[in-house]
Amino acid sequence: MRRITSLAAVSLVTVAFAGAGWAQQGPPKPAPEMAQLAYFEGMWTCNGKSFETPMGPAGTMKSTADIRKELNGHFQSGTIKGSMANMPPFEGRFHATYDTGMKQFVMLWVDNMGGRAESTSSGWKGDTLSYEGEGHMGGQTMKSRDTFTKSGPTSMKHAWEMQIDGKWMPAGEETCTKK
Repeated sequence: MRRITSLAAVSLVTVAFAGAGWAQQGPPKPAPEMAQLAYFEGMWTCNGKSFETPMGPAGTMKSTADIRKELNGHFQSGTIKGSMANMPPFEGRFHATYDTGMKQFVMLWVDNMGGRAESTSSGWKGDTLSYEGEGHMGGQTMKSRDTFTKSGPTSMKHAWEMQIDGKWMPAGEETCTKK
């Protein structure tokens, strides 16, 4: 009962807070910066490799990514599914948005191995977009960085790194093609 009461209170506060401006302006519009993420939308197929790190062995990998606009365009969400040599199949989900207060993109990640991460990006610099933040898995926390580089309208490279003892270490790379 308390949970229902708490949810009702949160809903009322949210409606009251948002409703003040909606009556005159309508619902909030997504940040214009969200248009920068449109490149990622669609179905992608990726092939690559992971490098040996303290978190796991080296190996080849394959994955798919289904990425789309959601929640009235305020978020971009994706489901990543794949396989890596010597590992069980993996699945992860991300949600990305633009935080107008921070003036940065924010990405939230969760996966089927209990991992989670939050990272931020200032946006595209030429053909490259990098997110940097902290990942958590198996009781460990470590800094992480994901870098996406456009190779063309339907092709990109994705590299990910982790920071160990204050130094960035490559953890993997892949090439992705939009279907």
